[in-house]
Amino acid sequence: MANDVNVFTGIGRMTRDAELKTIGNTSLCNFGIAVNKSFVSNGERKEKVNFFECQVWGKLADILKQYGGKGKQICINGQLEQSTWDGQDGKKMSKVIIRVE
Repeated sequence: MANDVNVFTGIGRMTRDAELKTIGNTSLCNFGIAVNKSFVSNGERKEKVNFFECQVWGKLADILKQYGGKGKQICINGQLEQSTWDGQDGKKMSKVIIRVE
């Protein structure tokens, strides 16, 4: 069986303050980042923004809550992780988050 690669690295700005929770004895922070990309199309400079949901666990979550905040530029490394659940209407729902390491 082949080993697949699931790696995300990005630099962006936090879209909101980190939301810190404690689950058992472990800290969990949820936050979002916006990653901008500039490019030229038909001689005109354009910009595209991508928004990503992120999650970080443990000591790094505590550090992010203390030093991070809306508008702060951060570099993150992690893996893409897909969550699935049944919605209130019975339809399958899913979202992809970046699990920051």
